[in-house]
Amino acid sequence: MNIFISILKLLGGLVLLVYGMKVLSNNLKKLSGGKLENILMSATNNIFKGLLVGFVLTVVTHSSAATTVIVVGLVGAGILTLKNAIPIIMGANIGTTMNSQILRLAGISTDSFLMIFTPECLAPILLIIGLLIIEKAKKQKTKDIGNLIMGLGLIFTGMISMMNIASTFSNLPILTDILKTLKNPILGVLAGTIVTAIVQSSSATIGILQALSATGIITYATIIPIVLGQNIGTCITSILASVGGNTNSKRVAAIHLYFNLIGTIIFLIVIYSYQNIIGFSFWNKVVNMGNIADFHTIFNVVSTIILLPFISLLEKLAVVTIKEKKDNEDDALDAEHLIVLNKLDERFQTIPSIALANSVSVIQTMAEIANSNFQRSISIINKYDRKTLDKIQTREDNIDKMEKEVTRYLVKLENQEITKEDNKKITALLNIESEFEKIGDYAYRLAKIAENINENDIKFSPTAKKELTNIFNITQEGIDKSIKVFKTKKIKQNIEIEALKEFIEDKKEEYKLVHIKRLKDGKCNVESGISFIEILNISDSIINHCLNISIAISNYVNDGKISTKHDYRTKLNNISSREISNKIKMYQKKYQ
Repeated sequence: MNIFISILKLLGGLVLLVYGMKVLSNNLKKLSGGKLENILMSATNNIFKGLLVGFVLTVVTHSSAATTVIVVGLVGAGILTLKNAIPIIMGANIGTTMNSQILRLAGISTDSFLMIFTPECLAPILLIIGLLIIEKAKKQKTKDIGNLIMGLGLIFTGMISMMNIASTFSNLPILTDILKTLKNPILGVLAGTIVTAIVQSSSATIGILQALSATGIITYATIIPIVLGQNIGTCITSILASVGGNTNSKRVAAIHLYFNLIGTIIFLIVIYSYQNIIGFSFWNKVVNMGNIADFHTIFNVVSTIILLPFISLLEKLAVVTIKEKKDNEDDALDAEHLIVLNKLDERFQTIPSIALANSVSVIQTMAEIANSNFQRSISIINKYDRKTLDKIQTREDNIDKMEKEVTRYLVKLENQEITKEDNKKITALLNIESEFEKIGDYAYRLAKIAENINENDIKFSPTAKKELTNIFNITQEGIDKSIKVFKTKKIKQNIEIEALKEFIEDKKEEYKLVHIKRLKDGKCNVESGISFIEILNISDSIINHCLNISIAISNYVNDGKISTKHDYRTKLNNISSREISNKIKMYQKKYQ
């Protein structure tokens, strides 16, 4: 029973340690306001910069898992390339070793002048300071600082608890037998892998080893394979983060696994070959907390030095092993449309910048489908095809699914503790995705008009056909420009969309009057007239939604400073009325 209670207390200490790391990591992310992720996104085209960024981010957040999850999200969203992600992962692996270096402070002698830095002293001081800040703080940012300090105090408290309990295990025969078994390199690596995969924290596994070193019975022969194994086990976090993601997300997780697996194999071969041929003088010596931390650091630094020149080969290995699915082009595209929803991963809700980036990616896909449906609808107005209509229906259903999911995701993100700027961006994105969904609806309505034209054998006069071609081209230009503005966030192009809106309104009225004259002259019938007017109205409505998108993007870029469409159009006309007039004249020449 005493052993059972001791094990429970050891697990309790581990829980405190892991929870403290999570509290520390989460509050650092809040305080960063997305800046840490922005730094990650800037680490491109420079291997050493990527290595440094991965290291620093992991040291700051105390979690290589957090860094790799962010990287998986950024690559999946197309913000980082696969090749640029590799050095960041390598840097994260080195960065995570700093946790074990911090925890080694517990091994400092209480007689040393550095005793103030021991967990026994630091833990209660940090907990008291953190609690006082939380209780007295009026601003959320100050409370986040208090929680951060509390997290660090919990880490040290958990480590103290584990060490105190572990020190009583030295005389347990069962522990001695287990440790002897784990000297076997295969079993040791397997044990380290499994435990780390379960805990999902290499720092926690190293912390357990460091705590157990207090027993005075753990040797280098025991810790070496376990430490190697925990580096493989820590890959489970990135693997889980990539589940359901796109191909590149899975490749990032694969690279993380390959890096640690190859490094482990190299170390096993070199270390055990030397041990069996010559022998290490320290092999059976008892280790302390510092020795464990040092070997953990050596493994990750040396593995990085060895594999850094082979980044391109690691990328090729991932591409070869994680292949793109090759299906029918249309079926593959439909599957990709649905797969993009996997970017709305609940795990990214705690990382607003990633959640927003992935939401943008889904909305961009919605926009591309809506645009594709508009083009297809035009094609079946000119030449009807039932299969194309069915395809438009399928993709319209996909747009509706995406709108529902991205709305749910953004509303849930809005309820998280986020900055005011992120909150305004969420509002803008909710407006943008709604507008693209409406464009998709109108594209489908065009397809149904095409079906009606075919079923009733409705014909347009050559002049009407030319006018419809003009209207379709004007509308297509508006959709293209709104998508471009959404992708680039260059709101200066909004002037062109405003000019298109004014131009199509004039063109619609002009074509209506001409069409009424055709009706009076008997050059077209009532049925074709109804379809013609409906197409004009739909095109005008689509351009109106394009204008709404440009306004919402202006809000996205300017943190919600534009209030209404009227304010936006008034301001735009006051500033750029001459430029808008010139654009309208340009469109008049282009679409005569």
